[in-house]
Amino acid sequence: MADFFNRLPLPLQSAFVSQIFIPDGLLTAFAAVVAEVTSFRLETQRQIGSGRIDIVLLADDVPIVAIENKIAAQFQDDQLTSYGRWIKAAARSRRFAVVCLLTHLTSPPPEFMRGGEGSGKATPHLVRWSSIAGLLLEFAVSADARDDVKLLARELRRFLEENDMSTEYAGRDEFAAALVYLRAGAQMDHTFSTIFTHVKEKDGAFAKNETKNEYHLKFDTPYKLIWGWTYLAHGRFDGLLFGYGISLEPNTVFTSGAISTQAPIPATDSAFICVGADNKRSIQAVRAAKSAPSKPWTYAEIGKWVAVISFKPLHDIMEKPQSFAQEMIRWIDRETDNVNEFVAALK
Repeated sequence: MADFFNRLPLPLQSAFVSQIFIPDGLLTAFAAVVAEVTSFRLETQRQIGSGRIDIVLLADDVPIVAIENKIAAQFQDDQLTSYGRWIKAAARSRRFAVVCLLTHLTSPPPEFMRGGEGSGKATPHLVRWSSIAGLLLEFAVSADARDDVKLLARELRRFLEENDMSTEYAGRDEFAAALVYLRAGAQMDHTFSTIFTHVKEKDGAFAKNETKNEYHLKFDTPYKLIWGWTYLAHGRFDGLLFGYGISLEPNTVFTSGAISTQAPIPATDSAFICVGADNKRSIQAVRAAKSAPSKPWTYAEIGKWVAVISFKPLHDIMEKPQSFAQEMIRWIDRETDNVNEFVAALK
């Protein structure tokens, strides 16, 4: 997007910025800026004292908008607040400073859109990638744009479409998929319930009473997971879980922390089993033991939890789809001793 934007002539840059990165309440002030500046530029990965800002909009090399791009990742503590404070100070020579959350479906922290301290006293702004996708259609046919700009506009629009980011709302394909799921829901529920029941009947760390936070089947859309989990028994930690299911494009959602003796996180759709941790003490314990497992296991982090996890290509497990539950159960049974050994050794 920055490469596309930085190729635009100034009038098209001004139109892009005013429609995407400037809140309605600041359009008059922005018009005054446009009358004075000779260039706009988007800079990526701007290093500041409290971190690295994904994108910064500069007017004649003066930062005026700090942009945080969020697709599925979690917010770091006070991330938008610190970026707001930075842009507020950096843009002091201009008449406004904006901290913008650019996202697909991720919701902003509740205090962010209220402004004030929640946005570092900069003006908060929320933008969806779907808005950019819509504007790209206009630029792709603009008589004022060069051929390379039109090409980039078409390519970026196509990329957003391929990654389901060109709209926030369900279209024909999404409704069709939902209707298919409704018709298949009972079978999916039974398939994953069969795995869950088997796991709950196992001994060792698996022998823990059911808790209200367990799921035999959950569609975790932000993390591209279809999975279930049950909590594990341990004398010191109560946030340990055993998970199983399907991960779409794992390397796009899991952050690897693997060492050389562990497996990489695959790029292709995969089935998985894992020992995870979702509270502070259990996360610390799993992190401390992350180098213990070896291939095919690896260590990874996702959202607010961590895991020692093993993947298998989904097409191998799904060679006979009706046997998915039995294949997963056999895999879990083969790894039961390793799971119990790993959990028992956590300190």
